[in-house]
Amino acid sequence: MTSEILDAAQRVFEQYGARRANVEDVARAAGISRSTLYRAYPNKEALLDAVLARQLGDFLTQLDAHASGLPPQEAVVECFVKGMALTREIPLLARMVESEPEIIIGVGGSSHSALVLGAADQVAQTLRRSGASMPDDELHVVAELMLRLAYTYMLNPHGALDLTDPAAVRDYARRYLAPLVS
Repeated sequence: MTSEILDAAQRVFEQYGARRANVEDVARAAGISRSTLYRAYPNKEALLDAVLARQLGDFLTQLDAHASGLPPQEAVVECFVKGMALTREIPLLARMVESEPEIIIGVGGSSHSALVLGAADQVAQTLRRSGASMPDDELHVVAELMLRLAYTYMLNPHGALDLTDPAAVRDYARRYLAPLVS
């Protein structure tokens, strides 16, 4: 049942945005009562957290698979290129970046930004599996730095780097990010 609720919530959040969507819309889309929905998720914030956590988990799983078999510096490059492309391809993320970036960045104490920053452990594990040999604490700092940088580009894609040009993104990652990992 949880998967069906999250699928319905994702569709509703994609359609209306997180701010305008309400629990009644999600319950209707899931074909359940509001009380059933509230038993699974006590409020809309908890429901949105669960949807975003699932989306982030899927995103990181794709990047981890993309890094498989690559040496650490090349994994950084290819995952940055793939990650920048995925941020434009994931409908919920694209919707929130466009219309509700304050939710993603955690303005007002929102816990949603913690989801992204908490992903640094997963990124560090991916880099370790790719052969990164730097100390764990340094690897975690580098992983968080790369996530924060990618996050900034996702929220404000306009600048000197053309994020729609994979060759430019690859060159940028090779020049500036890959040297951070050893």
